[in-house]
Amino acid sequence: MMACTDGKTFSVKLNKKELRKHLGLFKGSMAGIFLKREFEAPYENFPPNTGSIEFVGTAHEFKGQGVASQIIHHIFENTPYDDYVIEEVADTNIPAMKLYKKLGFEEYKRKPLPEKMSKKNGINHLLSLKYMKK
Repeated sequence: MMACTDGKTFSVKLNKKELRKHLGLFKGSMAGIFLKREFEAPYENFPPNTGSIEFVGTAHEFKGQGVASQIIHHIFENTPYDDYVIEEVADTNIPAMKLYKKLGFEEYKRKPLPEKMSKKNGINHLLSLKYMKK
């Protein structure tokens, strides 16, 4: 699965009522607060004519078979953007980084995580990648 937006429209719209229904009043409310910051935060200074590729994921049984590559190529061929960005890929997600590099994405920003968080989840930096059509 994958999403591609114009950087102005969100690919996820949280439903707080559903979060509370499935997680309970307290956990659902807290999830709504924290997930809103993560999934509904507007991009700052998003470049024009750029697509944001989000939520790249492949089912375990199909990993390594070129599915993500095919979907990304489909997006390149069927959307009107000249450039594409992928925000916040974990530096430790080696398979994803190899895929994006193979497809022509280049790192343009590196955001360090706080040391305490880094030790807890094993991620040192969140990387932002950009692809420009030739």
